[in-house]
Amino acid sequence: MLQPDSRRRQLSIESMVECYFAAIRARDIDSLLALYAQDAAFILPNGKEFRGIAAIGEMQRAVFAGAAPIPTVVNKVFGENSAAIEIEACLADGTVRRTANFYTLSPAGRIARLSVYMRS
Repeated sequence: MLQPDSRRRQLSIESMVECYFAAIRARDIDSLLALYAQDAAFILPNGKEFRGIAAIGEMQRAVFAGAAPIPTVVNKVFGENSAAIEIEACLADGTVRRTANFYTLSPAGRIARLSVYMRS
């Protein structure tokens, strides 16, 4: 997890992804939101977009309040300021959800855009 005094320090793309999934698994909203740029965009598989930390936080709090599955990273591909992460999550009914997160970082090393795609 990011410590309060290090939340605004620039992270490498690899470190950011590690911190992102650690915050998701811990359901740590403060550490999660510290990874985003102020004007970040989060796009769901259905195309719904949340823009800005407040909107992303509201959406993520709702996800944490539900029975959201814990993701397992299956594969990672990193670019200079971007990453593609393949994810599997086992749902309560025993089915497996397969998604991919595509991250683009801001010049300050925060998530500027996170697009999630789901395999049907």
